[in-house]
Amino acid sequence: MRPPPDEQPADPHLPSSPRAPIPTAADPPDELLGALRTAWGVAPGAPLLVIGQLREVRTAEDASLFFLELLEHPESGVGLLYPGQSDRDTAKAFVGPIDARPFKGLPSPWAIAELELSPAAHRARQHHNPYECTVRRGSLRALHDLPEAWTVRLTGAGSVRRMSQTAFASIQAEHDRLREGLEGAHRQALADNALAATRAERLSRQINDMNQRLLRLSDLMTERSARLLALGLIDESDLLAFQPGGMTPAPQPGHDFEQLLGADFARLAPFVQARLWQAGMLFTQAQLRDFLALLRTHDMIVLAGDSGSGKTSLVRYVAESIGGRYTVIPVKPNWTGPEDLLGYYNPIERRYQPTAFLQALQAAHAEPELLHFICLDEMNLARVEHYFSDFLSLLEKRGGSPQIPLYASDEERHVLMESGLFLSIEAEVRSRLGLPADTTFEDLLRNEEANAMLHRLGGFKDAESVLLHHARLRRSLAAVTRTPTSLSFPPNVRIIGAVNVDETTHYLSPKVLDRVHVLRFRNPVLVDWDAVATEVESFDADLALPVQMSAAQFGAREEYPPFDRSDADAAFLAGLARRQLDPLGIEFGLRAIRQSLHYLRQARIAGIAHPAALNNVMLHKVLPKLILDASRTAADGRPRREILLALRADVAAALPDPAGAEVVESCVAALDQLIAAADGNSGIANFWLR
Repeated sequence: MRPPPDEQPADPHLPSSPRAPIPTAADPPDELLGALRTAWGVAPGAPLLVIGQLREVRTAEDASLFFLELLEHPESGVGLLYPGQSDRDTAKAFVGPIDARPFKGLPSPWAIAELELSPAAHRARQHHNPYECTVRRGSLRALHDLPEAWTVRLTGAGSVRRMSQTAFASIQAEHDRLREGLEGAHRQALADNALAATRAERLSRQINDMNQRLLRLSDLMTERSARLLALGLIDESDLLAFQPGGMTPAPQPGHDFEQLLGADFARLAPFVQARLWQAGMLFTQAQLRDFLALLRTHDMIVLAGDSGSGKTSLVRYVAESIGGRYTVIPVKPNWTGPEDLLGYYNPIERRYQPTAFLQALQAAHAEPELLHFICLDEMNLARVEHYFSDFLSLLEKRGGSPQIPLYASDEERHVLMESGLFLSIEAEVRSRLGLPADTTFEDLLRNEEANAMLHRLGGFKDAESVLLHHARLRRSLAAVTRTPTSLSFPPNVRIIGAVNVDETTHYLSPKVLDRVHVLRFRNPVLVDWDAVATEVESFDADLALPVQMSAAQFGAREEYPPFDRSDADAAFLAGLARRQLDPLGIEFGLRAIRQSLHYLRQARIAGIAHPAALNNVMLHKVLPKLILDASRTAADGRPRREILLALRADVAAALPDPAGAEVVESCVAALDQLIAAADGNSGIANFWLR
């Protein structure tokens, strides 16, 4: 409870709230946050923005803990107390090690941040404060522009502090920038929530597509389904595969995304890292954030690294951590065309020969709420542009789900006509002989009179031909019901390729690199395991269980952002293309720039700071194209090595070397390695060679 009115500071700006029953940490978080907003004068539903001083505390074990102390309202300057807290000190909030790392060893700076409730167990056990907060991950910003003449004045009987009005103007720009960023994040969250409203529309389109097939097959699969089953021409599994929603998965145990992580996508990477750490898998948060941001783009992802570096393990464990599905498909060296990927129609057997890739797409269709990962392992054992080119072109269609043609619809109509004729003949036989409606195909063959009449009406000469015709119809109907003539690409699918680069594999062509994102892996033996251990956060949850997330919570498939010359990122990338990439003979056009801008949007949602995200764009989209002879002269007369050095200088000027924990790899350091390797290899610069 708050102190009695006569003990409260006599400040007219301080908020007050009516007395209420003593809350506990077990109370619903929404109610506690609502009470806290009321006590601190924050609008309902608005983020809890505060100003405070960051302080480092050393524990008995010589570990560093960081707290944001002396919390004050960023607009009114009122010192803030947790409800029920004594006025001897203002509120404070714990700061996570990732956010605090850049400030380690520095004098205590003033900062602005958004707060969220601490874990319930922490609030109950440690300080018995149901309202205790921590700084929301990624929201901490230093206030660099505070004047030296910062003054405070005390109000009331206690030591509740208030910022001087002269300080407000100095922090207003920073406050507005942070609030704009937070509001943008909230708008994105609302947009993600709006995806639920479009889910019904997407399902409706799927049902309409299926209804077109139902119109063609209704006579067979509805009115005559009993006869098809009795005659053994179809199985019940065929009916389930044909009907929409026939393979609804049973609910699996797991954590609720909203309850565990507050539906904050930026908190997903720490949870996945903690879960994988418990399983003995070492992945940095930078790797996981980058991969999760790439999943939101709906683009194809290529994981590049040495054998055993954890590429397919990343796919598997991330899929399991979010309650999704994964399929690993080994690519064969003899793949030469799209039929190796999607299968083909066999005119002799009159059925479609599916592949594991096509079956994985159909499984994703049957479970539209779950995210499905399809990983093409060793995808560059064959030339990717040969077997995957058509599919890459389909994936360029961003406005909706592209259609994948499989075989001619004429084949489906032929099957339906033959099946209908056979059913009409056997119905005539049963009618003339008075046989019941549940007569099976075996009953017809055993009944001599029925068998003879079936032969005569159907033009069959012996029993073997009836059996062969039955077998052919059964195979054809199974193919029609299980494999449609075309398939819409499921929006809940992400295509991921894993590649090694050695003498047994092929390089990715410019056409492929122009359409994918490359995420390069290092040998896990070279990773600083101690640094990874310091990143791992604790969760008051059973890490053996995944967090259940829907495909919609990973963003909608949408058009890339338009190219805007006034956009700083677009101008930076276009400038590199004009000044260095084009003279080097490397194409980096509007598609690649728009794709990069789309990634930057998704990276922000995943909790990646803008400089780190732009660094990742260089690693994903630009550097993988650098395969050239730097000893030669460019078309504009400059030595190519000079152009590479100019590229390195421009990138270094725009992207100061980020902290190691923020990125998988520094693009500037990667360029330095590339240039040094070229100098020692007769001028051959190759991003893919280490």
